[in-house]
Parts: sequence; structure tokens; C-alpha cells
Amino acid sequence: MSHTRIRAQFRRIGAPAAALPLASGVAVAAAGVTMAGSWPVTQTAVAMIWFTAMFPIAVGIAAVAALTGDPIIELHESTPTSFRAAQLTRCSLVLAIAVLAALAMFAPLHLRGVWPRDAGWVSALGPVSAAVFIVAVALMAAAFSKSASTTVIAVIAGWMFVALVWEPYVDVLAVRCGVLLALAAGFAAAAARRLGDAEKNIAKVVTA
Repeated sequence: MSHTRIRAQFRRIGAPAAALPLASGVAVAAAGVTMAGSWPVTQTAVAMIWFTAMFPIAVGIAAVAALTGDPIIELHESTPTSFRAAQLTRCSLVLAIAVLAALAMFAPLHLRGVWPRDAGWVSALGPVSAAVFIVAVALMAAAFSKSASTTVIAVIAGWMFVALVWEPYVDVLAVRCGVLLALAAGFAAAAARRLGDAEKNIAKVVTA
């Protein structure tokens, strides 16, 4: 992956979208540290359950912005940098930013002892796996759908699954994170396979 390609795809994502996950993670961490200064640890940790649940939404917004709305798919397919390569580069950039943002959110809250269900530094896998899952959902939805709205709906559904169904009721960290990462790997593999079909990629623009 060349530096030129990385810079080009970062420009395509845009600085505001790229900065959103990091800004969200830092804001949640700042809120938690501030609350920990005046609230009991238990109450702060409970509040952080809801605050940290908002972080994957910011990741999802960044992923949707990065992976949808490309008007030059046909041009990509006529160059050595295929549309699949472009999408996977964008996905990798968002993923790297999201992981850094998750760690930036987790570390201060862990050090203050207010991270929900904290099991040590390994608990950082919680927000990291959720971010990876949401990005993978966005990648797969963008690969198979013809509209940004469909991708948005898929990301919202993925977030609701993680925040309301999965994380609150699965206590074992290895299971909670392992399943999300396994699903993310499957989604990414399916998306990469689909994006390898240049004709279908171009047809998305023609029929949109």
C-alpha cells in the first residue's frame, strides 16, 4: 500500500469525518474523568455504560462517509488502483483511527477506575472490537448496497445490536469481543469478495 494511495484515500474520507471517532473518544473520556472527580466510582461507571455506547455511532458515521458516495468508480476500475483497493484502503484508515480513538477513550477511564466491567487493560478489547465490528458492517453494506441510506441503516442496526443486545448481556469478555471480531472478519471477507467484481461495481453507479 503506497503512501500516495493512502494520502489520496485520506483526502477522499475528509479530515472532519476522520477526526470524528477520535473527538468522540476523547470527549467520552473527558466526561468520565470529570464525573469521577465529583461522583462516586460506581455511579460514574454506570453513567459510562451509556456514554461509551455512543462511541460506535461516531465510528459508524466516519465509516459511512468514507465508504459511500464515490462518483468515480468506473475510473477506479480502469486504473491499477481498483475500486476494491480504494475501498479497502479507506476502510483500513477508518479502522486505524477508530482503534486509536477507542484506546484514547479507554485508557483514562481505566486509570480512574470507572471503565464499566473493568477487567484490566485487556478490557480495551471491548471498545476496539465494537469499533471493528461497526466498520466491517459499513464495509459490507457499502459493498452490496446501491445507496448510502442503506449503509446508514445497516450501521444503525449494527450499533443497536452491539449496544442494546450484545454487550449488556454477554459478561465474558473473550466471548463478547471474540464473536464481534469473528463476525467482522466474515463481513470483511464477503465485502472484499464482492468488491472484486468490477462489473457489479460499475453497475452500482449506472443504475443508482
